Amino acid sequence: MAEKKRKAAGRQKWREWAESEEHQAVLSAWARAGMTDEEIAKQIGISRSTLAEWKKKYAPINAALATGKDFADRLIENSLYKKAIGFYAREQKAFKVKTVEYDEATGRKIKEFEELKTAEEVHYFEPDIKAIIFWLKNRKPDIWKEKVAEAMADDEGTGVIVLTPTQVEQISKEVKKDE
Repeated sequence: MAEKKRKAAGRQKWREWAESEEHQAVLSAWARAGMTDEEIAKQIGISRSTLAEWKKKYAPINAALATGKDFADRLIENSLYKKAIGFYAREQKAFKVKTVEYDEATGRKIKEFEELKTAEEVHYFEPDIKAIIFWLKNRKPDIWKEKVAEAMADDEGTGVIVLTPTQVEQISKEVKKDE
């Protein structure tokens, strides 16, 4: 009898996640934080396959997870883009200021103290070559791939091999070694 009640309660668990905006906000936050479906399912207390079924059957659950994942993906894409083109960022720098007070009449030191102050500094981050390469390989793979094309025979039977800049550089180094 208790087993039947537990199973029935488990079957109804989807309702609290599909019908409550607060629960949907939690789902979205978990997805935004980078949790996998398996980790989210574990947090809810269900299997990953059950979560997959919920996503198919209940639009609010699917939408909450998709919104969170999409938001996180956009942030990461923006960060990659900024790293690829370079950017300025403001940074707070802390420094110590030493103050010494003197007696006007005698000229002797009365008090000395240090305090911590902050100042804003603008720092330029150079474009990151790895971010540029990653971006180009993924956004324009037909142009920026690093694969040697199949040799294509023309009418005379000669072949054409396409090399990437990296491969050309490597071959040039080997040729210079042999000279």
